[in-house]
Amino acid sequence: MFLSNRSNILLISILFILIGIFLRFYQLNFENYWLDEMISFWVADPNISLKDTFSRHAHIAQAPPLFNLFLKKYLDLFSYDPEIGRHVPFFFGVLSIPFLGILSYQVTKNNSFLLTILLVSTNIYLIKYSQETRPYTLVFLLSTINLIFYYKIISLNLIGFKKIIIFFLFVIFSVLSLSSHPFVLIILFSQIAYSVYSFFIFRNKSCLFLLSIPFILIIYLIINYNYLISQLAYDEYFLEHENWKFYYNYYFSRFFGSKIMGLIYLSTLIFLIIRFRKKILFTSNNYLPLVFILLFSYIIPLLYGLIKVPVLHDRYIIFVLISILIIISVLIFEINNRKLRVCLLIFILVPTIINNYIEIQLRKNTKPEFTKFLNDIKNKEIKNLTLYGPNREIKLVENYISSLKEFKNNNFKTFNIDNISSNEKMIWVICYEPLLGFNCAIPSDKKNGWNLISTKNTYLVSSKLFKIN
Repeated sequence: MFLSNRSNILLISILFILIGIFLRFYQLNFENYWLDEMISFWVADPNISLKDTFSRHAHIAQAPPLFNLFLKKYLDLFSYDPEIGRHVPFFFGVLSIPFLGILSYQVTKNNSFLLTILLVSTNIYLIKYSQETRPYTLVFLLSTINLIFYYKIISLNLIGFKKIIIFFLFVIFSVLSLSSHPFVLIILFSQIAYSVYSFFIFRNKSCLFLLSIPFILIIYLIINYNYLISQLAYDEYFLEHENWKFYYNYYFSRFFGSKIMGLIYLSTLIFLIIRFRKKILFTSNNYLPLVFILLFSYIIPLLYGLIKVPVLHDRYIIFVLISILIIISVLIFEINNRKLRVCLLIFILVPTIINNYIEIQLRKNTKPEFTKFLNDIKNKEIKNLTLYGPNREIKLVENYISSLKEFKNNNFKTFNIDNISSNEKMIWVICYEPLLGFNCAIPSDKKNGWNLISTKNTYLVSSKLFKIN
């Protein structure tokens, strides 16, 4: 058999990983930053001290600071440039591919890990977040590594010094993954729940794992106490309670690119879990921890939303894709009926390939087109810019725009709208529309003496050229 040869398996693995790298690198800077990315970019400014970085983070950022610290160091090594900043999530996204393959092989030691690598490489949701300067690919990567060491720490084959090494690595990566996003606590809760279930049903003792829990929680709380307190203090949030449509989709349309793709993956997952329900629930196996993560990723945030405030969002549970992709891969390979197995592979892979082609070839811009605006006016005589909007957000936008190479290479200048020199007679007023509810009229005190010369609009950016009398 072709796949019984280790060299062939290695070559296929490398090919699938290269596909994933290409899909993440292609169109890496297709879009400009949106506001949340601007926050990360502003917080991670390498030109300020570490103390100021933490101060900025406490002032405005919602995610933990871990990703921004990685970003700050990378920008310090290379250049404070938004396009350079996109390298960081890209690297995390690329590293996730082989690590998820390793985790899949731990679950079942057969060639199903090749399907896992292919599915994660071509997953459009993970591709897009590998092209966004936000922490979610880091969350996915650290969650994957955490699970790799979890399967090792509950293994019965650990002896001697190896136990100590695995114990410390599991504690370290558990703390790191928890410090990347508070929702990763769901994974730890799922691991505890599985250990309890496994003990009562199969009499499996996870002593080393249970011993690690107090170490993980104490270290995590020491590092993240202030952040956790600030997050638990929220009595309202920007999210709303899930409507009825959520309960037949569970974000699968977002995870896989469209309603049709979401239905394909969700129906396949449900079919496989039902088909192998007895094996999953009533035999000692490696599938059940992933099923626990899958279930609790939805149950815990939904319960928290009922008790306090809605918090469930697809990107907050990005790690649920670990369970979804591996469960689908390994259970397809569990099917003994060759025709059914081939049909399921075709049912999954053909639409996935088609969907990727459509997403890439017909990709539409969904973020503000600042560079398009700058390129459109770079040959114009007027290079003076001012931004209009809420003061806190405007400094984020101004910091981002002034870091763009289109801005720096064409001698643009920015001015405070309330402190424009009397020597300036012409100026472009730029408005990032979502900050003002798409109402980008200039302040009333500027109407007298400011004559509108022309208007230029790009996606989510409204720009007006004024002559100041």
